[in-house]
Amino acid sequence: MSKIEFLRDQIIESRNFVNRLISELPQDLWYVIPENTDSNFAWQIGHLMISQNFHAITCVAGRSEKVLELIPVIEYVKLFNGMGTSHRSVEKDIIPTDVLKQQFDTVHEICIDGLAKLDDDILNWPLEPVPFKHPVADTKYESLSWCFKHEMWHSAEMEELKRTLGYPIQWLR
Repeated sequence: MSKIEFLRDQIIESRNFVNRLISELPQDLWYVIPENTDSNFAWQIGHLMISQNFHAITCVAGRSEKVLELIPVIEYVKLFNGMGTSHRSVEKDIIPTDVLKQQFDTVHEICIDGLAKLDDDILNWPLEPVPFKHPVADTKYESLSWCFKHEMWHSAEMEELKRTLGYPIQWLR
């Protein structure tokens, strides 16, 4: 297995884990901010969507016209970025949950399709130009590696949100 195949598999596996969490919480609870938290499911999903676009698409291959056609990237970055802010929730119904889920899935498909076209030769290359310094990566390998690690980090937050909303951990497949 090549390194790019390994990274692609890890990105798929982490998304499968997040999708399981998403399937276990009714969409009418996605905008609820549980007591003693600062986030909600809708924000987490939006954050992972723009993060995957940044870490696994933009930094690796440049801006994707398909993504730009699908989502209002600049608006979504303002809503879902979270870097340097304590605002980690979005207001109810700002984006219908079915639309948010469809966008989330489609950005992931664009990511996976793009990675299938790459090979290991690019992994040590510097990132594509972006308007600010990447928070943890200097190479394309580091950015792709961070993509799935970051997603698993947020899956723990999503699991806690889900549990707080009355939907406990389910480890059965």
